[in-house]
Amino acid sequence: LYILLCGFPPFRSQERDQEELFQIIQLGHYEFLSPYWDSISSAAKDLITRLLVIDPQKRYTAQQVLQHPWIRTAGKTNSRNLQREVTINIERHFRSQRRKGVVDDDT
Repeated sequence: LYILLCGFPPFRSQERDQEELFQIIQLGHYEFLSPYWDSISSAAKDLITRLLVIDPQKRYTAQQVLQHPWIRTAGKTNSRNLQREVTINIERHFRSQRRKGVVDDDT
């Protein structure tokens, strides 16, 4: 869900170091980076926060996800606007990665 809404994974190593990435994942360190998340609703962020919980006993179940307000009202939102925002976020992310030299132009 995180990737679908912003275009990149919640966990990443700035140094592109595999061990650091594993530590970040195990600690559950992620953030909602601006500008990618600026237009994403607080309800969507709340659901993601409840899904990206380290302790499986505290993590939302599939049934809880289906009852979450963001999911229950998903059909009532303008999906075209959401699709446009996701596309913009993905393009923005790849442009920033290209500037950093992380992504090849041929990708």
